[in-house]
Amino acid sequence: MTKSDFEQAVGTAFTTTIGERSIALELTDVRAIPASPRPGGGFSLLFRRPRDVALPQATYSLAGKGGAHDIFIVPVAADAAGRLYEAVFN
Repeated sequence: MTKSDFEQAVGTAFTTTIGERSIALELTDVRAIPASPRPGGGFSLLFRRPRDVALPQATYSLAGKGGAHDIFIVPVAADAAGRLYEAVFN
């Protein structure tokens, strides 16, 4: 996976299934990690979802425009608009 794989998907929903419930997260930002040793460059993804369900840090199969990816996300913030989750590829 590369940064460019996700840049076109900013503003779109990625979905996962927990139990019998489908959960959507909106990809809100893709950020480069300039000093990353990762081949192709490091990057992070920020996802937002409503506050109704808090997801614990874990690996989720997130399906979006480009297919499904197993991505480890971590809750990083919450505000009136929802909860933010981050995935880091470094």
